[in-house]
Formats: sequence, structure tokens, C-alpha cells
Amino acid sequence: MKISYILPRLFILFLLASCQNDDSKKQQVMLKDYNIIIAPDLSNRINTHLYPKPIHDTVLIQDIVSHSDDLLKLHNRSSGQLDVYKLDFINRGILNTSSFDPKKMTIDFNQFSNNQLDRASYIRKGLKGDVEVFTDEVNRVYDYALKNPSGADVWNYFNETIKSSLVDVSPKRIDGSNKIIVDKKNTNVLLLLTDGYIESTNKGRGYRLGSELVAKIRKDYNASGKRDLAAFIQSDSTYAINRTDFNLKDVNIFIAELVDRSLDPSGAAKEQPTDFQIIKVIWEKWLKDSGCANVKVIQAVNTKEQFYQEFEQFLKTL
Repeated sequence: MKISYILPRLFILFLLASCQNDDSKKQQVMLKDYNIIIAPDLSNRINTHLYPKPIHDTVLIQDIVSHSDDLLKLHNRSSGQLDVYKLDFINRGILNTSSFDPKKMTIDFNQFSNNQLDRASYIRKGLKGDVEVFTDEVNRVYDYALKNPSGADVWNYFNETIKSSLVDVSPKRIDGSNKIIVDKKNTNVLLLLTDGYIESTNKGRGYRLGSELVAKIRKDYNASGKRDLAAFIQSDSTYAINRTDFNLKDVNIFIAELVDRSLDPSGAAKEQPTDFQIIKVIWEKWLKDSGCANVKVIQAVNTKEQFYQEFEQFLKTL
């Protein structure tokens, strides 16, 4: 083999090795943008005469959206954030039978991806007005749903409907310097407001979680003499909700406003284990079996401040 052929190849290999070594010494930084999907269960749970709770959904939704400028700063983010907040419908049929405008229920910082000056101006001057428009439209949605009640097919929402609201979470290289490699990725976050009971048009076992199943689990558990409720529920497949066909690996799910019907008006448990303790185990197992790595389930809160703190803390863990 000629020396003139060997030398160029050795030089190329040396350059490749040098580049790899340089990259290995660089600090890697991951920046996140949040795609926050707010999906309320608009079944009869929103009827406060039937199911009273401390804070109305609309107040909680408004509070989260009103804090969007604060959430932009999570994880020490200081500029270029492209977060999106939007209301989603578990049953999309509501959009087909009404005049709601999804754009009015969207706060989109992504629209300023190429102009940071406009973005800063929007936060100072335009954001407050859009939050008010968002809130007014959400109030209209709840008024309509209260007068036109329908079920909430939560199982099918996770299995099919949610797909169109998710964004690509693959990291993308956006910047680089002699010492830093910067990657950016989207993080899908679903904020689900529900009472915890799962309705479905499919009447088969494994698609519904009603009061009858909760009562059966409580009776079976108390009769078993077991001490670990989670282990007891997880060991019996007849208690489980079927995992979704769609893999939820790209979704982080925050489930809130579960109203524990086993508590009396003063908050004391009428039965043990409580409805919430049972429902929480089933939801967590179902969603994790469906691929979701990050799930948080909380009961109905007493103040909007408590709700925001819970949600913000969840985002900090992602």
C-alpha cells in the first residue's frame, strides 16, 4: 500500500478523534419548552349542586394561565421560551355542536420564536388581555356543558384523541460554542381535571371505573386481611383499567380535583380505605402500564394557591 494513500486516511481519522474528544469535554445543556394541555372532564361532575367542591374548575384554569409568565422562568429559563397553553376537549364533539374558538383558549409563546423583542412586549402588554379572553371562553364552555351534559370518555381520550394535541419531544441542537452544547426539547404536560371515575361507551371490563368497582375493591381488601392496598389492587387484574394501545411515553400527566365521595361534609372518612386511596392506585397503575413515566394524582384543593403550587412542583420534577 502506498504511503501517499495511508497519510490522508490517518489525517481524517485524527480529525474525527479530535472532534469526538472536544465534544466529550463540552458542557451539555438541555432547555425545555412546555406544551401544556388543559383537559377538563365536562361530565356531570361540573354540576356543583350534585358534586360540590371548594374551588370551581374555571378558577383553577384561570390561575394556571395567569401564571404562565412565571412558569416561563422554571428551570432557570431566561429567554427564548416557546411554551404553549391550550384547552383540549376530552369529547371533541362539543366543538362540532357549538361556536367555541380554540384559538381563544390558547396562549402561544411559540409565535414569537423568531422575534424576542415582540415576545417581551407581548408579555408586558398583550398577555393579560389574552388570559382574559381565554378565561371568558372557558366560562362559555362550562356554561354550555352544564346545560348540555355529556359523558367524558377518558379512556378513549388517552387512547386516541390526545394524539393530535401532542408535539414532538425529540431534542434538537440549537446552539453551540467552544465550551457548551445546547439542545432543546418540548415537554408535553397534560393537566386533567376529573373526579376520577372513568366512563366509556365500551361496557366491557377494564374500560370503566365506577362506584361499584370501588366498593367491590374496598370490600375485597378489607376481607383479605392484607395491609398494603396498592399491592393488593395491583395483584388482581380484574381491578385494572386496560392499558391504552397508544403509548403515553411522551406525556406527563397531572390529574387533579378528585372528589372523595367517601368523606362526610366535615372531611372525615366514612369508609376505609377511602375512594381516593383506591382510585389513585388504579389511575397510577393504568397510566404507567400505558407508558407514562410521570403521573401525579391529587384530591380537590381548598385554595387556588395550593393548586398552583402542586402543579408548579410537578413541572419542576420533569
